[in-house]
Order: sequence, then structure tokens, then C-alpha cells
Amino acid sequence: MTEERAVRVLQAYFTPLSGRDTGFTGGAWDTFDPSGTRATSRDVFTADDLLSCSLLSTPIPGRAAMELLVRQPATFTQMLSAIPDDREFADVPDTHGPEFQPVRVLYAALRELPRLGPTRATKLLARKRPRLVPIVDSVVRSAMPPRTTSHWALLHAALTNDGGALQERLLDLRSKAGLSDDVSALRVFDVLVWMDGSGNADRVLRGQEIRSVESNTDE
Repeated sequence: MTEERAVRVLQAYFTPLSGRDTGFTGGAWDTFDPSGTRATSRDVFTADDLLSCSLLSTPIPGRAAMELLVRQPATFTQMLSAIPDDREFADVPDTHGPEFQPVRVLYAALRELPRLGPTRATKLLARKRPRLVPIVDSVVRSAMPPRTTSHWALLHAALTNDGGALQERLLDLRSKAGLSDDVSALRVFDVLVWMDGSGNADRVLRGQEIRSVESNTDE
């Protein structure tokens, strides 16, 4: 994707919602904080966090919500507190190493919750650690080589190869699109891949109506 195209696609995605059926609700996800408690709840899954997933078309199922908010909040807080909130994914030496292990522990625990597949689990993790945990959904998976099983490792290699050139390009695109620092490099990557893979990049550039991607059973 050329720089000009990428910037225009990012600007279209993050344009504030202006009507019932216009724009992308996902553009509000990065700064979604209706209760005003996000800064003070970095190690706690809140109702805002769960509701934010609906902006990305993957609402959290009720039974999973009960586990996170009512039955096991202390357990998940303990796991979240073991994950630094100031690390960049590209700065982690190895996604299979000890520094990333707390992310995998929490991911596995989230996957144990009712009807919480890889997509919802990674979106919850990315909500709490947006610079450290990439979202992996059906569109991202389809953009990767067939039979890829370690999506995090593959993306990490892409971001760190060539002296971190891709990471720097994503940050540069964020700046040129006029986006705030609340939008991480990982999120820029996710949006560009999703917009391109869903066909919405071409639609917005042509001024056509956007469409959503139907949820998969593994979300």
C-alpha cells in the first residue's frame, strides 16, 4: 500500500462518527472511555473494556463478562498486573520468551472463558496493553501465509527486521494521518490490514458505502 493511500485510509477510518450509518465505530475504540476511569484501571477489566469490543463488532458474551467482572476479577487483575503497560511489541526480544510469557498466560486464561475465541481474547488484551499485544482476527489471518500458527511471532519478525523499518513506517503513517499517540503502531497495522482485506479501503477511496465483515465462530 502506498503512503498516500495508507494515510487516506487511516484518516477515513478514524474520522469521527457523524451519523447512524456513517463512518467506522472502530475509529472510536482507541480512546473509548465513557466512565473516565481508563487511566486508573490499567490492571482491571472494566465494563468499558468489554463494551469497547462491540465497537469492533465482537461483543463479549454474557457468561464471559460475568467471569471477568463479577466472579473472577481479582484473578484477572493479578495476571494483568504482571504485564508491563509501557512496552512496545517491537521492543520485546521474543514472543516465546519470558518477557512475553505473562501475555500468553492471560491469553490462555481468557480463552478458557465461555465463547471467547482468539479474536475477542486478543482484542481484550489489546484494549489493556495497546502497544504490546496485536489483535489477530480473521482478516489479519487471511493476510498471512497459509497454515501460519504463530501470528504474533510472524508479525514481531516483520516489525523488527531491517532495523525496525516497518515499525517506524507505521509510526510515520500515524503522524502523517494526524492521529494521536493513543493509536499504537500495532493499531495502525491492524486498521490498514483490516481495511484492505475487508475491501473497505477501496470503498472509502471511491466514496462508496462501507460494509462490515461478518463475525466468525472462532472469535
